[in-house]
Amino acid sequence: MNNDLESKLKHALRPVAPSDAFTQRLLARVAASRDSRPQARPTASRITRRAAWWTSAALAASVLAAVGIQHQLQTERERTLGLQARRQVIEALRVTSQKLDLAYQAVRTQSVGGDRDSGV
Repeated sequence: MNNDLESKLKHALRPVAPSDAFTQRLLARVAASRDSRPQARPTASRITRRAAWWTSAALAASVLAAVGIQHQLQTERERTLGLQARRQVIEALRVTSQKLDLAYQAVRTQSVGGDRDSGV
């Protein structure tokens, strides 16, 4: 029984060459479906427009990035110069304070010494 089923399946599933009429009908249907199918590929002008858009968008992004980086660098330079100026002002104030203290002490010692000489 098992052999009988196997032989029936082999007979039913044996390869059969298609007839010439079948091949012609199949090729005609494929050609007809190809002609009636809308164009799925983008046209050259559509590709060109997309490429132009992406190119311009990339260029604009690059320009914005360059401007942003330049602004950041300029801000950093100004900050550095400001800190240097601050250090110089603080140093000038320190030196001035020392000189004023020396002058004050010189005047004070002279006035104290001058009072003794006058007998007051």
